[in-house]
Amino acid sequence: MGQQAGTAPLDEAAARRAGPGRALAADAGRIVTCALDMAERFHRKGRLLTFGDGAAAADAGHLAVEFTHPVIVGKRALPAISLANDAAAVSGIAAASGYDSVFATQLRLLGRPEDIAVGFLTGDRCGSVRAALAAARDLGMLTVALTASTPAASIPGANPLTAGTPTASILTAGPLTAGVPSGGAEETAPGGSDDDGVGGLEIDHVLPARTGDPRVAREIHVTIYHVLWELVHVFYEDPVFSLTPAACHDDGGCVTCADTAVPVRVTEVRDGGLAVVDTGSGTEEISVALVEARVGDVVLVHAKEAIAVLGGDGA
Repeated sequence: MGQQAGTAPLDEAAARRAGPGRALAADAGRIVTCALDMAERFHRKGRLLTFGDGAAAADAGHLAVEFTHPVIVGKRALPAISLANDAAAVSGIAAASGYDSVFATQLRLLGRPEDIAVGFLTGDRCGSVRAALAAARDLGMLTVALTASTPAASIPGANPLTAGTPTASILTAGPLTAGVPSGGAEETAPGGSDDDGVGGLEIDHVLPARTGDPRVAREIHVTIYHVLWELVHVFYEDPVFSLTPAACHDDGGCVTCADTAVPVRVTEVRDGGLAVVDTGSGTEEISVALVEARVGDVVLVHAKEAIAVLGGDGA
């Protein structure tokens, strides 16, 4: 009898995870699709920029480290930055512009159209994460949100330290409930909602933890981003998936993939430090954030970044 009573907490913990675990399995397709899109961005020389508030800031850092310092020997390191790790930037921006600006401001300075933005939306008051995802969308970045389904404050016995930052409603980006097991509080805690948690903000990929328990939600998120890491490398490294950018040319003149800098002529200057250039075999959008380029200038480009102005009509 005593032995059975002793296993009750473990049984209860397992039961709380059964539904969310099955829901995660049902979401396998959306995780695969997200990984494929991320791999395509890495092939375009994009970088992964992660961010999150509170405990999720640790997950943002963890995710970035997974890509920059692979735990498996021989796996390629891919560029990733956690915006939550820079205490000087976070505190300085918060003091100058308010906390909701801490990640969006960094994204506007660092982000490029080929980059990936992954935000952990684990609180109804995650204004900083929502603002950053909106900024990333404006920049043309691939946007990914890891979300949870029910406010933590509504969960009996929730940690009072986390109850003040309740987990957000699932973002709506397609039929989120498709394939999710039904029947029982283990799948969706009381108070759960499928409402758009960011007021209609468009997200390319929403990967939800379908649980109201903040502890279980975080476990689901950890599982999701480890699976993403594995799949991104599968797609990135396997030639079967043909992820080489369409603009890549065999003559070594690709402004995205070439190992050497390539001279191109600016045909249009756009907002946000961007420009359209004539490569001789078509046009491409590049960043001119590091130089003062005008229409007609010939600029030297490496990895889609103009690094010098060589002259031209605009000089």
